[in-house]
Amino acid sequence: MSTLRIMAKLSCVLACLVFTRAVAGQQAYGSTSRGKAGKRASCDCMNWAGVYYDMLAGCGRAQELYFLSKFGFSAAYAATEPIAGLPHKICNDFLKNFKNDSCINVDLLPFPADAMTDKQWCYVSNDCDTLNGGDYATNTMGFQLGGWNNLASTSNLSWKICDPVADASKMLKYKTPGELLEMCLKDDISCSRIFRLAYPVVEITWGEAQYLMEGIDGAWTPGADLTTLIAGLPAPSAPFTRLVEVHANISDIVVSEQATILDSPGHGDNFHVIKGREVWKVQRLGYDTWNVISGRPYELGDMAYLGGHFSLEFTVTCVLGCAPGRLEMVDRPVLDLETM
Repeated sequence: MSTLRIMAKLSCVLACLVFTRAVAGQQAYGSTSRGKAGKRASCDCMNWAGVYYDMLAGCGRAQELYFLSKFGFSAAYAATEPIAGLPHKICNDFLKNFKNDSCINVDLLPFPADAMTDKQWCYVSNDCDTLNGGDYATNTMGFQLGGWNNLASTSNLSWKICDPVADASKMLKYKTPGELLEMCLKDDISCSRIFRLAYPVVEITWGEAQYLMEGIDGAWTPGADLTTLIAGLPAPSAPFTRLVEVHANISDIVVSEQATILDSPGHGDNFHVIKGREVWKVQRLGYDTWNVISGRPYELGDMAYLGGHFSLEFTVTCVLGCAPGRLEMVDRPVLDLETM
């Protein structure tokens, strides 16, 4: 037998051994007998950074990049594609550094709205039998593994849609802006991104909502009821249909006290957030400081990002409606452009 044939056979044997070990390893991570009696109900959300560090999931193969996959991007092979631009910022800069087990928005950019709008999700064990519409996440080798020798595809873990009642304490949408800011600074992740992954968003700009919010702030007295207060403010009428729509929608958001993003043109990273009568401003560092030499804003945000200080790229400040006793203050480190 020639040397080449011997080497070819050895290669085949080694490939089979590697494949067998991979399948065994995949199956060892979680049960594949969903629906059978006797399973433990392990539906606790898993730590985001831990999931990727332990190679239990490839970022993009579940719902991380739903804002792309809903338009046809293949989630099955997402981790084999060049992760650049916004996907890179979601996967590598944010989620792989997010040491938290909270539920995040399925759709980062819910335009247009669909069945996943306002839903939040997280990774869970394969033993979880209450996925609320979730499913298996694909294994670390992708769907291709299950196609070899007609084997059933296996998975390390699953993902679930978080329940607004059972999982309320884990859902980012119910956190205050101050709590999100603390998370952002603690894990050194983008403060703009965590707001986008936490709160619902409406296609109303701050310029459209500003008049009403300033009216609420001016009429506010301690102990006032927001519904009564808003009813006492002058409301626009026909033929100003857009103003009527904005007034009604913003009034409902204020009364609900659900923190909500007022979207910016192009769905950008600079925006305002309303929570009750409070207004928070999320803005990239140096955005308001114009560089007369380059004709662009000072590149402080660029320096923070390129230096790996993701939490310093954006500032989050309460600009309206935050009483001193309620204002949640977090000490932010000073950006040092000399040594970063």
